[in-house]
Amino acid sequence: MFKHILLPTDGSETALRAVTRGVELAALLGAQVTVMTALEHFPSGIMGSGYRPSDDAAQTFGLKIAQERLDQAVEVARLAGVKHQQLLVRDKQVYMAIVDTAKSSGVDLIVMGTHGMGLIERLLVGSQTQRVLAHTSIPVLTMH
Repeated sequence: MFKHILLPTDGSETALRAVTRGVELAALLGAQVTVMTALEHFPSGIMGSGYRPSDDAAQTFGLKIAQERLDQAVEVARLAGVKHQQLLVRDKQVYMAIVDTAKSSGVDLIVMGTHGMGLIERLLVGSQTQRVLAHTSIPVLTMH
């Protein structure tokens, strides 16, 4: 059935629930998972998770938060004994990072939350899940 599942995360409760359910599904199916997060490049000060490429990566707040998101998701997979890899995508719109990663990684299912970090971000940038659904032919399982 499904052999490789993509689990995008933004660190929200909804995303972590989706990661957990995606890992559970992978364990049942004997599938592997790729956990990923994305950082868009925003002009300084517009979004808290944005970063400036000229900054030292070790000191960049956005990169630190992104790695924490990945670590959290990887731990779920590790504890379940599911084969996993992690990926941080930079400088792409979040939905395109998810769609492009799904294509390039050969995943056959995307499991993601229906909403992420907050209402204001959804109003400003729209629903990443809706955009992924509109731009991929890969099945997407959404979790609320």
